[in-house]
Amino acid sequence: MDQPTPAVSRPLLSREFVVQVVGYAGAAAGLAGTFAALGRAEDLTEVGALLVMLGAAVVLLAAGAWIGRSTETAYQRMRSVFWFVAVEAFAIAVQLFVTSVLELTGRSAAVVSALLVTAAAAALWAPLRRPLQQILLFLGLLGLLVAIVFPEPSPFAAPDLTATAVLIWLFGIGWAVLGGRGLIQPSRTAMVLGTIAAIVGPLLFTQSRIVGEILALATAVGVLWLGERRADRALGGLGIVGILAVVVVVVVEHLADSTGGTIGALMVGVLLLVGALSVAGATALAPPAPPTSVPGPPPGA
Repeated sequence: MDQPTPAVSRPLLSREFVVQVVGYAGAAAGLAGTFAALGRAEDLTEVGALLVMLGAAVVLLAAGAWIGRSTETAYQRMRSVFWFVAVEAFAIAVQLFVTSVLELTGRSAAVVSALLVTAAAAALWAPLRRPLQQILLFLGLLGLLVAIVFPEPSPFAAPDLTATAVLIWLFGIGWAVLGGRGLIQPSRTAMVLGTIAAIVGPLLFTQSRIVGEILALATAVGVLWLGERRADRALGGLGIVGILAVVVVVVVEHLADSTGGTIGALMVGVLLLVGALSVAGATALAPPAPPTSVPGPPPGA
């Protein structure tokens, strides 16, 4: 008779746990001290601040590379966090470099900054393929595209963000599709990021608010349907949150300013809720379908 395998006892405080606590606390204290010193240095030039932030990025990058040599999951996650913060510090340094050294402004400054940050994010995402690095790559690419198509500000009228909104919607759908096909890893992170962008993007429509809201609602409904089809709780949850958020935006945007509108929204909401609950209750009370029997072979076969 096989003997049961004895359970492996784990220490209450593992080495990896202690290293994470000390490492994260040390990195946070160092960054906080750096920002505090920058705030108190009245004679520090923008170039000096650039060098400080660039040095912080290099230190975090080196720390992640050093600890990332271990195969432990906790240390790999720690490297991902350090490199995430390193790119954020690098982004601040890039902004200072573009505005103080290159003396760029407006669209050119935004494009150059987004391009440099995206390149750094891509360089760190390629070897890791972890969620934090993909978030930076996603935001960098999206920021680059938005910087290219964002309309020039006018003192006489608000900018028309329709083209920007459509671009965000298309980019989100494309990113989610690539993640679903496994072309962007981690695929779940890609699908979540793309879905959020696809739902939020149309809400930026300025000239045709109703069209944007309908598009956002249709996208959220499609995400919920896809989540049901794939039995994916994350997608289904995003679809549900999207539907709730878009409907709230529609009510606040178009109906909340009048008494009749608020009463109408209340009545429609109650009717829809009652209808949904009635169907759900009837489905729950319905008897289960009898099992279908598979016919056997004919006699003499």
